[in-house]
Amino acid sequence: MSKHKITICLPTLLLSLHLGYPILAQSGAPKPGTATVSGRVTAQSELARGVGVVMQPQQQSHPPSPSAVLRVKADEHGRFRFTGVAAGKYTISAFAPGYVSPADDLMGRRGQNLNVAEGENVENVSLEIKRGGVIAGRLTDSRGHPVVEETVTLNKLDQSGNSNMYWINDQYNQMYLTDDRGEYRIFGLPEGRYLVSVGQEQKPGSAGLTWRDLFYPRVYYPNATSKVEAKVIEVTEGSEATDIDITVPDPKKPYSVYGRVVDADTGKPVPVEEFTVRALTQDGKPIGGGTAIGEGSGPNGEFHLRVVTPGKYALMVNADGGDDNGFISEPVIFDIIEGDVTGVEVKVRQAGSISGAVVIEGTSDPKILSKLSQIKISSFYRSIKSTLTGRMPIAAGIADVKVNADGGFRISGLQPGNVFIQVRPSPDIRGLTVARIERDRVGLMASDGVDVGAGTHVTGVRIVMVYSARAVRGEVKVVGGALPADLKFSATARRVDQPTQALLSADVDARGQFLIEGAPPGEYEIGLFPRLSPYSERLAPQTLRLISSLKERVVVAGDNPQPVVLLIDLSRKEGNQ
Repeated sequence: MSKHKITICLPTLLLSLHLGYPILAQSGAPKPGTATVSGRVTAQSELARGVGVVMQPQQQSHPPSPSAVLRVKADEHGRFRFTGVAAGKYTISAFAPGYVSPADDLMGRRGQNLNVAEGENVENVSLEIKRGGVIAGRLTDSRGHPVVEETVTLNKLDQSGNSNMYWINDQYNQMYLTDDRGEYRIFGLPEGRYLVSVGQEQKPGSAGLTWRDLFYPRVYYPNATSKVEAKVIEVTEGSEATDIDITVPDPKKPYSVYGRVVDADTGKPVPVEEFTVRALTQDGKPIGGGTAIGEGSGPNGEFHLRVVTPGKYALMVNADGGDDNGFISEPVIFDIIEGDVTGVEVKVRQAGSISGAVVIEGTSDPKILSKLSQIKISSFYRSIKSTLTGRMPIAAGIADVKVNADGGFRISGLQPGNVFIQVRPSPDIRGLTVARIERDRVGLMASDGVDVGAGTHVTGVRIVMVYSARAVRGEVKVVGGALPADLKFSATARRVDQPTQALLSADVDARGQFLIEGAPPGEYEIGLFPRLSPYSERLAPQTLRLISSLKERVVVAGDNPQPVVLLIDLSRKEGNQ
């Protein structure tokens, strides 16, 4: 039987723009290895030629170093081959403008995972791309004139009918903007159900801010004012939904909020970078999701915010987590009823901080110990305490801070509240993990954060990292049925005798294998959970419970602990062992 081939036109310029670098020939990693990886790319069940294939180390920073990325072109038979691959964890993807991969997940991660051992010959890797769908149309105003340089918004519906804003990637942001004719064309969309809209949301609790002096109220295709009345656009492989035209309503002027930021102690004006604006109910309780970031104040402390929806709001200053001179404020409540608001005064005070040290146990290798300065600490608020609105839940991130060469660190500019700390080792160090976090030599549970009082400086925080060259290898097998082919999993390892030690994890690759690195000696419980993807949404609750109940124990002692097999037996009835 003859093999079919499909030719995909990939002009060098377009492909280079899509990937962010030219596809010429394989570019070796800094430390070439002895492994090989080969396979084929298909499109519409036929072999695809000339498609760019990329292997990227999973732990690389973003954007990844060009020298760390391997890239080749598929030949005329759709085949590709990487040589000189170093041992490690990789993501392998096929790229073509206007195409999507069924292996992509909802977190923006592309392609398949591969765990490659030194000298291994990985064959028959199958990469599939599908022609993405297209949604195109034109925006006009009430007089029939084109609406130019206006952003079109897509919301993708899940299985339950809930919607989330869908954004493809940073390479093609321009396609969401209308051109000089008011036209737009959004391509490369995965299969699914979409809502198309334009303008600012004015739903109560949306906390909508704008930098414009005029804005268009939100309108959905076809000229509906709410999601309920909007028409759903069905996108299938290679489909084109054209004439998705919207007539925008007349522009409106936003409400203006004028005020001044002053030092609470001296009354002097204070310039700040930005404000957080939170929507409130009429009795002063925060509304979930109603948070926006607005521009800050000038040198004289004066500010001007533009709000699109009337209602009750809380305005507060959040300092940058890396700013040693950061200011914070209590929320200032104001109401927008029928007109602008003036005379808002925000009083700021010095922010709190957390300081301590990072230490590495389990090695005396100076090459590893010298990497302390390449470690970053990321953190976020579990909650923010407020005397005015109570304990205000907020998913707010804090700017990353770098660890000093001696291991010292300082997270500054903190609001009073509970701060959760995460450590990101240098991608160049394999086998380095967080063992525990201590405060004044007392271990914190992995789920604990650090409580910071108003203007207080928390000291004595010690982040203990451990280096280990050992790893837990394993495999996921499915019997008694089948799961969606592109369903992805992550495996976890929990130290049985140390509940405060951070959970170790690793993605399961395309072959069902996983490699959890940096496991110090001890007994571990190995588990499994599905990663968020369109396929995980379709799993039956019984199947989800079955997967989450899988637990196997392994003792890490020698250089090569016994591989773990996690068996998903789909023929098992609920309640049976």
